[in-house]
Amino acid sequence: MAGTPVVDVAKVAEIKQAISEGRFQINSGVVADRLIASARELLGADTRQ
Repeated sequence: MAGTPVVDVAKVAEIKQAISEGRFQINSGVVADRLIASARELLGADTRQ
């Protein structure tokens, strides 16, 4: 693990290029769902079924 980079530089460059070209789209519903799931997990109240 020590040799594994923390950040995928190629992926960051790809996303940066997509943003600059206006091709990067964000699905706000997915972001919200994952944020809520993460908060539940952190609070120990994971209610996924």
